[in-house]
Amino acid sequence: MSDRSNDYEVNYKSALSFLKQGLKEQAFDCLNMAYSQVSSEHKTVDNVFYLNILSNLSALSLEKTDKSRTKTLIEEGLSVKKDHADFLFLKSLLLMDENRYDEMLEAIIHYLLSLEADDISLYNYMYTHEGVLIEIYDNLLPVAYKYAFQHSQIGDVVSRMCEATGNRWLVRAHEIMVKIDSERTEKGHS
Repeated sequence: MSDRSNDYEVNYKSALSFLKQGLKEQAFDCLNMAYSQVSSEHKTVDNVFYLNILSNLSALSLEKTDKSRTKTLIEEGLSVKKDHADFLFLKSLLLMDENRYDEMLEAIIHYLLSLEADDISLYNYMYTHEGVLIEIYDNLLPVAYKYAFQHSQIGDVVSRMCEATGNRWLVRAHEIMVKIDSERTEKGHS
């Protein structure tokens, strides 16, 4: 009898090989197979394979514009590990696509806070590199903050969080928020 945990690990590794070759459909199939093989007792924060299967499947589902499946996978991942950087980043993209800017801004803030965790290398995150941070600071954060209904309240909370945590990524986000607020004020007086 085969070990089911070994089965999903093998399928996950096969999916990674397909992804490296640019074969996304085959990777998607392997990830779906791997996901179906993870038993409920293996769906834990300690199971890096399970969380990586979920995050890769979420990303590919988002690319396929399967919003419902993406949302379900992201929610499942965040219910297991609420500060998982990849799920938080993907959630912000999904929320932007749905024009839910207040929630998007919240997801971005949680994402930036998650970068302080000691587990970044353990979980083999795909969305914590410099290119993603540039995308956050140059595009996603400004869009979310400009269009969020409660931007000033969120900005105040972020200011207090910066003081409390000293999180360098959050401090940079706050600087961007202050700049956007300043531009709003200038336009209001013009």
